[in-house]
Amino acid sequence: VKDAPIPVIFDTDVGNDIDDVLAMEMLFNYEKEGRIDILGIALNKSNPYTIEYVDAYCRMHGRGDMPLGFAYNGVTPDNGGYTKQTLDTLIDGHKVLTPERTIDSNLPEGYVLIRKLLAEAEDNSVVLIAVGPETNLARLLDSEGDEYSPLDGKALVAKKVKYMSVMGGLFGNEFDFPEWNIISDLEAARKVFAEWPTEIVASGWELGNKLLYPHQSILEDFAQSHPLAISYKEYQPMPYDRQTWDLTSVLYGVEPDAGHFGLSEPGTIAIDEKGYSIFTPSENGKHRYLTITEDMTASTLDTLVA
Repeated sequence: VKDAPIPVIFDTDVGNDIDDVLAMEMLFNYEKEGRIDILGIALNKSNPYTIEYVDAYCRMHGRGDMPLGFAYNGVTPDNGGYTKQTLDTLIDGHKVLTPERTIDSNLPEGYVLIRKLLAEAEDNSVVLIAVGPETNLARLLDSEGDEYSPLDGKALVAKKVKYMSVMGGLFGNEFDFPEWNIISDLEAARKVFAEWPTEIVASGWELGNKLLYPHQSILEDFAQSHPLAISYKEYQPMPYDRQTWDLTSVLYGVEPDAGHFGLSEPGTIAIDEKGYSIFTPSENGKHRYLTITEDMTASTLDTLVA
């Protein structure tokens, strides 16, 4: 019997780094294989072009019906390095991305969208994949009961979310600095790691840093008119191999038992006031972080590319 598709909610900051687009492409490919059902996408980059880009990207994949939410008054309101450029790109006189939703479409707040999607889902079923500042997630935890559910945010998450796969933090002792997703909305990140009621598996900066997406794949595996290829080339001068930070959280989120990564022992991840991630092992801890050994990197990278 084929497994039922996993219900997934994706929280992303498309526009800040190119790995969000690669992660989004992975999700659509998983959905086409029948492995997941993308319930909706919450945008945590507070820039209007992010709405247009993601809306058009969903339409390109036949999901013009995709529920979208937006972090109004969130962090990183700048245009970023590729969304507007790709939206402006014409090939043979035609736009490569044609959005229908904009900042004027009255999208719901990201956290309200997540509340609605969780309320409609089966209990303990949803995998939440979060790859950016944790603005929407913190607002979700703070939310009160509403027309979608009488439960407050924490109770709703506890009832509906199976686990959260999150790109954020820095673990191990190889590097020592506060990770970007964490410090870009530090209060939100501190709240999420302190108060989120379900299991969290974090992919730290050091993991995606070991797995570099090969630029040859961008040039050979995609039509050069594909928005992903255009965006990748706009983001930085080619050729470059980009870290796969957000892709690792998608891969673990969808295939947690496939052995693509190792896992730390259970414990608690706390974020200090400067944004450093502090992991304390404990038997009943709900947090783990992903690890990888030298001999796993080639096959895991192959899976990400595939």
